Amino acid sequence: MAKVIIDKRKIEDFLNSRYIDTIYPSKEQTLDLMSSGKQMTFYLGIDPTGSDLHLGHTTNLFILKKLAKLGHKVVLLIGDFTAQTGDPTGKDDTRKVLSAQEVKSNMKTYIEQVSKILTKGSFKIKYNSQWLTKLTFTDIRKLARLITVQQMTARDMFKKRLASNKSVTIEEFLYPLMQGYDSVAMEVDGEVGGTDQTFNMMVGRDLVKSILGKDKIVITTKLLEDRQTGKKLMSKSEGHYISLQDGSGEMFGRVMALPDSVILDVLAYATEVSGQKIAEIKKRQESGENPKVLKEELAFELVRSFFGEKAAEQEKNEFERVFSQHQLPEDIKEISVDIAGEDIVGLIFKAGIINSKTEIKRLVGQKAVKVDDRVVENWGEVINISEDGVLLKIGPRRFYRIKRKN
Repeated sequence: MAKVIIDKRKIEDFLNSRYIDTIYPSKEQTLDLMSSGKQMTFYLGIDPTGSDLHLGHTTNLFILKKLAKLGHKVVLLIGDFTAQTGDPTGKDDTRKVLSAQEVKSNMKTYIEQVSKILTKGSFKIKYNSQWLTKLTFTDIRKLARLITVQQMTARDMFKKRLASNKSVTIEEFLYPLMQGYDSVAMEVDGEVGGTDQTFNMMVGRDLVKSILGKDKIVITTKLLEDRQTGKKLMSKSEGHYISLQDGSGEMFGRVMALPDSVILDVLAYATEVSGQKIAEIKKRQESGENPKVLKEELAFELVRSFFGEKAAEQEKNEFERVFSQHQLPEDIKEISVDIAGEDIVGLIFKAGIINSKTEIKRLVGQKAVKVDDRVVENWGEVINISEDGVLLKIGPRRFYRIKRKN
């Protein structure tokens, strides 16, 4: 058993972490519990509604990392059952239902991605299908008796939908109950999640109190948001995010494409740099320093943390070469295809670059696809592949040399 840290100063440092928004029941009570010497169990639940984890998840993973260092047990709960319903949080309409097979495919690399921040062996993996599939209708009826319709309809997201005459399914009402029951089934002491998960986590707190007779700690973490728009900066369901599976070059480029207004928040909530460094960047930003320079430092830090110093240096130099000096990348991926001519959608699809024709059409519609430095505007335009091949560019950072197979 890992040694539990009871030093109040160290625990207070954790509780005052910049990643944390609010602690329930209170910071003071949590300090008392954590300094008692008892080894507690905390968990983070992630629904595999997509195959990528992203920078928005790192805030919670940093908290789990700190809890493990304090000697507590840490659990990563993969919501393979709840993902089939989909968390209704923040959604104007009912989510698309995912099959068990789609969920299984999505979560293939989750442990590998999490291990980029949490060291292997420092956390346990659990799946909520292990207990949620075993609940009988009698079990669900007993659980449902503990939560009222008034509690559910008071939830801002449900309230808005009902006010605008949009449907809310009973299954969506059951989602917080399912997530809440996870805490009961694992008999945890605490849960970690973004502020957008407060309602679901508090339902779990109520269930733990009613069924297990103890107070569950809830630690809500700050979300990565664009303060100018009020929208999430990283969203799997909306398809805009920086993935933990991105290559070093893709990650560097995606960071450089972020709005200037989010530099400080990404630095604060998606990295482990010191508070002193953040204060220095803030001061430079306020003094009017070129945001591009500050963003390069942010991109460098993120790539360094996931890929190492050497990779960060290489990507910084490559970005400067390609985007500031308008040169081609030194290392362009070459793909051979068994076709001489094909419409742009079919070409990209058959080359295995993007496996969704709808996504390819969307990119063409956004004028984000170029062939030999010419924008392709028509989905049906046939691209003839010469002996030397064609240079395909997708978005600002993805370059491919497409050649015919001999």
